[in-house]
Amino acid sequence: MRVMAPVDDPDCVPDVQRAVLAEIERAAGGAVSPGKLSRSEFYRAASAGFGVVQVGDSRGYGCFLIRKGVIYRAPSDGIGTGLQILV
Repeated sequence: MRVMAPVDDPDCVPDVQRAVLAEIERAAGGAVSPGKLSRSEFYRAASAGFGVVQVGDSRGYGCFLIRKGVIYRAPSDGIGTGLQILV
């Protein structure tokens, strides 16, 4: 997952990003560290995206680039499916 870094303070994590990250971490069951992109990098990456999900929240810096998918990774214990969901 990648987010747009605020132009005036790239180290800042806006409230809207903090709220979405909390939900993603809850669903993933652990910490998630998003990549931060500059404004121009973010829009360049977004233009290559597959789809857009629009919601009613109009707060700034509420845009996220999320990769969805499932990959196979051999389980370390030799038991289980080894499937991992990517977010």
